[in-house]
Amino acid sequence: MTVSKEVIETILDRILLAPVKLYALMVSQRPNHTLIEVELDHLGHPYGSVSLLECEQVSRKLNEELERISPDLNYTLKVSSAGAERKLVIPEDLDRFRGIPVRLVYKLEGSVDKEGIFKILDRKEDKIFLEPFSKRKTKGSKKKEVILELKDILKGNLYVSI
Repeated sequence: MTVSKEVIETILDRILLAPVKLYALMVSQRPNHTLIEVELDHLGHPYGSVSLLECEQVSRKLNEELERISPDLNYTLKVSSAGAERKLVIPEDLDRFRGIPVRLVYKLEGSVDKEGIFKILDRKEDKIFLEPFSKRKTKGSKKKEVILELKDILKGNLYVSI
């Protein structure tokens, strides 16, 4: 017995309560087993982190629904937060995570891909205004602002500085 990704998405649409939403869903079908991996996002948390309690609640409710609709299903369920260094959804997350350090891979005219860590200052239409991020505090010196076109950003992740 198997269960489709669409069925699980439908169940999650019913059981997830704002501000928690689905970030990613992976369903891997094996001959006699299904692996279901759910990653959650918390729209009200500065980094989008979902608590362990919220993960447990979603896991319990999803288990109950799967048992009800498909009692013979052999599956493993993993429910977790998208993580502190999650992949960014561009351009939406550039507005959402303003002021937070991000690692961006981008291209500049005539150059190979570059990578940098920046703090998001602002976004206006198709331009993103960034400040290079440094763990060291520098007194009085203003950091140089970097302006990138959205089309030049290849990928990005939140960056956690420890």
